[in-house]
This record gives sequence, C-alpha cells and structure tokens, in this order.
Amino acid sequence: MADYFKNVLLIGAAGDLGQHILTALLETTTTHPTQPLTISLLTRSNSTAKFPTHPSIAHIHKGDIKDQYFLAKAFKNQDIIISAISPYALLDQKLMISVAAKIGVKRFILGEFGMDTRDEALTDSVRVFQQNREVLDYAAEVCNSSSMQYSGVICGAFLEMTLLDAEMGFDFETRTVEIYDSGEKKIEVSKMKDVARATVEICFQPGKWRGELVYVSSFTVSQRDILVALDKVDEKGPWKVVERTTEWLKNKGDKRVGEGDMMGLVDEIWAMTFRDGVGEAFSKTRRLVNEELGIFRRGEEEFVEVIKGIVGEWEVGRKK
Repeated sequence: MADYFKNVLLIGAAGDLGQHILTALLETTTTHPTQPLTISLLTRSNSTAKFPTHPSIAHIHKGDIKDQYFLAKAFKNQDIIISAISPYALLDQKLMISVAAKIGVKRFILGEFGMDTRDEALTDSVRVFQQNREVLDYAAEVCNSSSMQYSGVICGAFLEMTLLDAEMGFDFETRTVEIYDSGEKKIEVSKMKDVARATVEICFQPGKWRGELVYVSSFTVSQRDILVALDKVDEKGPWKVVERTTEWLKNKGDKRVGEGDMMGLVDEIWAMTFRDGVGEAFSKTRRLVNEELGIFRRGEEEFVEVIKGIVGEWEVGRKK
C-alpha cells in the first residue's frame, strides 16, 4: 500500500466547508512537503465559482453530477474522493460511490460532516439524517463487494456558520437568543478549519479509518455556554433571552416543511439536537480522534476568543 493517497478529487469546493477543505489541501505543500498532492475539483456545470490558481490543482471538472459518464471521467486515476456535497444533495452520493468503486478509487470520504448519524435516537427523529444513514448503508454495501473503502467525519455543528445563520437560536440582527428547554444540554461544535484539516489528514493515513466514521470536535458546549461567551465579548451589552421548548421548535419546522419551506428541516434538526435524551454529546459516547488527525480540543478561553471573532465577523459583514 502507498504511504498516502496522492491523487485527490474534491467535490463541492465552492461550498462553505469545501472552501476550507480546499485551503487545507493546498496548505499540505507546507504541512506535508515530502508528500505532494495532485488535486482535482469537481463542480456542477452551472457553477460560477472561481478557484485559486495553484500548481497542485491539476484539473477542474465541470459537469452534471448525475451523469455517470462524466463522473467516471472525473474519477479516473483518483486515489481518494472527498465529498463536501450540499446536505440537500446527499443522495446524489450513491451514484458517485458506485462509479468510484467501479473505476478503482481507493477511498471515498462521505459528506457525513455534522451530527452523529450512528445515534439511532437522533437519526430516527430527523428525516434528513435518514438520508445520511441510507448513504452510509449503501457505501458499506458497495465497499464490501469492491476494493474501495469509505470513511466519514462526524464533527457536530459548524460553530461559525450555524451561529451566523441563526440556526442555533442566536439572532445577531436582533441580538436575541431563543433558549430551547433548559438550554443546558451539551452538544459538539467544531470550527470548519479544524474539520477541514482533520479530513485532509486522512489522505496521509491510508491504512487507517477504513469503513469507519471518525469523531472530532473543537468544543462541547450548551446554548447557555454560548450565551455567556457572547455576553462577555459583545460590547453592546447582554442579549435578550426568549424561552422556548424543543417541541415548539419541532412544530415550527414541521409547519414550514408542510408549506414547502425546506428550511424547516433545520428547525427539526435543532429541535432534536437540543432535546434531552436525544443525541448525546458524542465526546461522552465515542472515541475522539482529534490528535490522530492533527487537531486539538480547545478550552474555555479559546472558545470565548472564537465567539469574539464571530461577533467581529458579523459586524464586518453587516457594514458591507
């Protein structure tokens, strides 16, 4: 077996996480100078994304991700595929997995990034997570009958993105937070930069993580922990708190989905994530592999600094 996966294809490099993964891939010229990567990117035919000019980027494939012939051409001679596909297109990975296995790809990193989809209580309660499980089961089936192996990275919520998008109940525009139930339930959150680095490190460990979901996390926090940090760094003073229940949030999400607003799925995810007894913080139930993948758990002081940076990012974006 080669000592690393040299030829890497990234799907979804223009997305929120994909941009961080691409940056981490390009940074390997410094972090792994004796193990150069040949990077290819795959994007939809209608994408207008601009990518950096870099000697490590060999190809940019633009086409129909549902066309098996386009996929086969893009996947040829690739050692590893990293899927940072949109969560709204998770099932499109099934064709990708099938084509990758047939074409001789050695490893497929699934677009699993997020909550612990091995937690049946959580997966059974959130319809979109059932798609994750469907893709995971399909990957296991395909890999059992081929030489390809899959991996997946479970990282909890993306801290920066979910806060700025008001997905965890924090509304920066009104400086109001909806606290669900007690607000004390601990969940896993990660910086996207950490997740990207951990994902890319798999390229350099071909003998590990075969047929596995790996668990990483930057912080384990509750809504109230986030609120305390915000009140410490927000110069405008304490935030307004509105008490809600997870049942209220679940009903809100169901109503939105019923009206055709698929963002209601996000409400459903957070309702179950913050509900007691559903989806425990996986740092308590799984083995974290942060250090093995080159990242570290971060402490309370650094958490406050990260929140301070998010507040600053919001202020800068608001002025544009």
